[in-house]
Amino acid sequence: MSKSVQDNLVETAYEEATRVLKNCAHTLGMKASVGMDAYHQVWARDSMITLLGACFARDKKIDRALRASIDTLRKNQTPLGIIPNNVDVKTGKPNFQAYADGGLWFVIGNAIYFENTRDRAFLKKNYPAIKRTLEWYQYQDVHNTSLLSIQEASDWEDLFAVRGRGLYVNVLYHFALRKASRIARHLNDNTQQTFYIRLARKVRAEINTRLWYTKTKNMHTIIETGFGTEESLNHSRNTFEGKRKWERFMKKILRKDSYYLPYITFRIFGEWFDSFGNLLAILSGVADKTKAKQILAFVEKYNVALPYPIKAIYPPIFPEKKDWRYYYTYSDLNHPHQYHNGGIWPFLGGFYVAALIKVGKYQKAEKALLSLALLNKKGKDHPWEFNECFHGKSGKPIGMTEQAWSAGMYIYAYECVNKKKPIFF
Repeated sequence: MSKSVQDNLVETAYEEATRVLKNCAHTLGMKASVGMDAYHQVWARDSMITLLGACFARDKKIDRALRASIDTLRKNQTPLGIIPNNVDVKTGKPNFQAYADGGLWFVIGNAIYFENTRDRAFLKKNYPAIKRTLEWYQYQDVHNTSLLSIQEASDWEDLFAVRGRGLYVNVLYHFALRKASRIARHLNDNTQQTFYIRLARKVRAEINTRLWYTKTKNMHTIIETGFGTEESLNHSRNTFEGKRKWERFMKKILRKDSYYLPYITFRIFGEWFDSFGNLLAILSGVADKTKAKQILAFVEKYNVALPYPIKAIYPPIFPEKKDWRYYYTYSDLNHPHQYHNGGIWPFLGGFYVAALIKVGKYQKAEKALLSLALLNKKGKDHPWEFNECFHGKSGKPIGMTEQAWSAGMYIYAYECVNKKKPIFF
């Protein structure tokens, strides 16, 4: 493919992404997808992730939908401070399932909207809701370690067995706290600004202590830092009939690579690579330069961004593994290499491009952007469907068509490549 053809494809993808966003725009906000028989709700995470790129489209209809998304989410916040997972544009009814990350994206979305528009009055109107949201999240720190604990299948992977102290939701928490500190500064709330900064630092430190895995960090250490005393560890070792058997077990399940583990919970932890959590760790500064390079080296070593950027997890979970659940077969969604279970997600590809930019890999970011354009062009029935997700091995489209966050994050990736910086991070 010649350079001129590549450039034309990248530019055409931007235009087509804008078209999808216009079609997703509704008076109540940015719908997750175009069709009313698909995701016709305003989803907290989808709309705020879409905002990252959609704010560059410079279209009045899109801009109104982004602003309306924030309004709709705020108006449906509960007295306890919970932001709904989504709000149905047909009925106006909020839904609170898969609750864990929507409120954090609400905080982040408010900050980014302000950074883009400088609309201080709108930010001030939303500030009480932002503070209530983060206060509710503080109560999810059930271990008193500054890290959030979540129920199974309650974050963006709402049909997957992430539970306990999850990587993605806690990296997102760190990022939301940092954004909230800037919001507080803009509104001259010095007390809250200081509080958010200090808590963000604690969260970052805890993520790196408890969830970063290295070759020298064995299962004993992970459990000890996650759950407590040497006495409890000795009991666990005895349960496995001695240290030798324990060590053999550890060697079987842990890789020789370094990355953030997807979750830790009672006496067990996830071992697979969570792309979203690790990419956000790079972008948000949870990961230092050394860790960021190790994460991206993992992606390259195991072809996590091939055939297109990027698979949700690696490796997929197969039946009879500890993280397999029967509900993965629901609607044939989460079989290995599909959907959350190793499927390719274009919106995640946008974060991958930005992460490459973050560490200065500009040529690789350009190649990834081109690959992302090709992915969004693929369709079940016609080109430029901006599909929800694709099969992790074949690259076949298997999700809903014309997804707002697939379109929005393509625009975001495009802007990051042009500006050579991970915008908003």
